[in-house]
Amino acid sequence: MAILLTMFSVSYPTQLMALPADLAQESVALSKMLSDGYAKFYPEHSQVVEIPGYPSLGFKSGVAVLMSMGGWAGGNTNTQYVAVYGINEDLRLGKAPNKYRLISFKRVGGKGDRLFTTLRHENQALVLSGFGYGDSDGLCCPSLPINLILTIGDRGDLRESLNSASQ
Repeated sequence: MAILLTMFSVSYPTQLMALPADLAQESVALSKMLSDGYAKFYPEHSQVVEIPGYPSLGFKSGVAVLMSMGGWAGGNTNTQYVAVYGINEDLRLGKAPNKYRLISFKRVGGKGDRLFTTLRHENQALVLSGFGYGDSDGLCCPSLPINLILTIGDRGDLRESLNSASQ
């Protein structure tokens, strides 16, 4: 029942978009730095949303990516990260060599911790919706609805607050 609940509860906000190839490349580069040598990035389980600019961080527009990685130590574990990228502007001196610039990233979930199924941007924050683990939940099937709110600090740090999805 919990598996079906998890599968049917996935709703994709309208601002959700597919991971563009150049952003997938940036995410692969980040995942290689985070990996233990075994864990792999799963772009098919990733989501991206557009975010407004943060002048204090030097970008006028950007994207946030909910990344999934799995296979840590050769096993069947998984981890989720949120990465925030600024979009480089073309300057008078020429075009930027890369479209995206990593601003910040944070581990937000994984097997045995919590599992997020959607990412959206609202009210100047990133909102992740998903499930946490109850006392009797198996590792496969978290069942407690949760929302994680991430705000981007003036130095690019991602600050979190956890709310019940029912609030």
